[in-house]
Amino acid sequence: MRFLQFSLYSILLASLVLITSCEDDIDFAGDHVETPVLFGLLDKNDSLHYVKITRTFGGSNNSLEVAQIEDSSYFQNVDIKIEEWASLPPNNVFTKIRTWTLKDTILTNKVPGAFYSPNQKVYYFQTDSYNSLNPPNIGDQNLLTALKDEATYKIIADVNGGQIVVNGETKLVTGMSITSPSGNGNYSFVKTVNGIKQYSSASLKANVGNAKVVDARIQFFFNEYFNGVPVQKSFIWKVGEQNGDQIQGSTSNFVASGETFYNLVKQNCTNDASITKREMTSIRLIMTGGSEDLSKYILVNQPSSSLAQNKPTFTNLTRTDGGPVIGIFSSRMTNKQDKLKFNPTLPNQRALDYLSIKELCAGPITGLLLFCSDNPIDINNGESWVCQ
Repeated sequence: MRFLQFSLYSILLASLVLITSCEDDIDFAGDHVETPVLFGLLDKNDSLHYVKITRTFGGSNNSLEVAQIEDSSYFQNVDIKIEEWASLPPNNVFTKIRTWTLKDTILTNKVPGAFYSPNQKVYYFQTDSYNSLNPPNIGDQNLLTALKDEATYKIIADVNGGQIVVNGETKLVTGMSITSPSGNGNYSFVKTVNGIKQYSSASLKANVGNAKVVDARIQFFFNEYFNGVPVQKSFIWKVGEQNGDQIQGSTSNFVASGETFYNLVKQNCTNDASITKREMTSIRLIMTGGSEDLSKYILVNQPSSSLAQNKPTFTNLTRTDGGPVIGIFSSRMTNKQDKLKFNPTLPNQRALDYLSIKELCAGPITGLLLFCSDNPIDINNGESWVCQ
């Protein structure tokens, strides 16, 4: 699983971390109320599931300096369990099926900022990723079996031996799938109208299932060659996000601009004289849907348009002692569609259609970036922009 990506990936972690006390040189009156900040997303298409829990801090010290101390944001002891509950036949009694005790690990991918980096402690458990051809049975006790559509998942986070206990629950996002481009379809970013070349747009569509917020991204993979040795590069293009009422009916539609695509390719290619050529290798479409609670959380944490800057708060977490808690325990569903530059047995099946790959290799925006095509059709046609 790619940990905490997209605005359904990154906005949440950033907002959770930055929401902790970071006002400079504030001396709190009275006792500081320690508040847990918990964030977790379950995805049935993933095999690793992560939860992050930190704490707010306060006092008379400079908070910007304290924020750079790794231990300042962590509780001393945390035990996290996630339970799977479902109604079992024949009496449909709501029953606990499985329990995972999460392990802690250190990730080293945190972007530098106001808080310590690059290390961050997270808690995780492992399952199989979901296989629609062999879906898990609700009564399967194997801890590695994939998460189940019908189940409810409950989290219990015990802090410092019961000093604080955080609870939350979520259902899974289900029924989401990519419908455009089709499995054999391609991306068309250029067309000709009356013999005149124009940039066009690719249509991205998904059935949303029960998702209430949808994010669409394209990841473009290419190789840069140094003395004949390829080095893989890629960049991710966020095409758009739809939330709440922006989703109409059962589908979510996005438009990927061709001109934007070529400009992004140019921006993500370094000016290195030792590069001898570049080749596109594949295009990945990533469509991710989030639950209703996640949709609400994102909407609440968007920048305020009010001069007063007064914003509500939202969490689906509670504490057994009734104290404050920040964050969310929710779900998402990530769908990926990979298209190779061309099918080796059917080279007319391309990730980019003929005009689009020609534009990449010889167009005015990217034509000087040394992109070339090794597609047999282009080679047989004697195109000037094929790889040598």
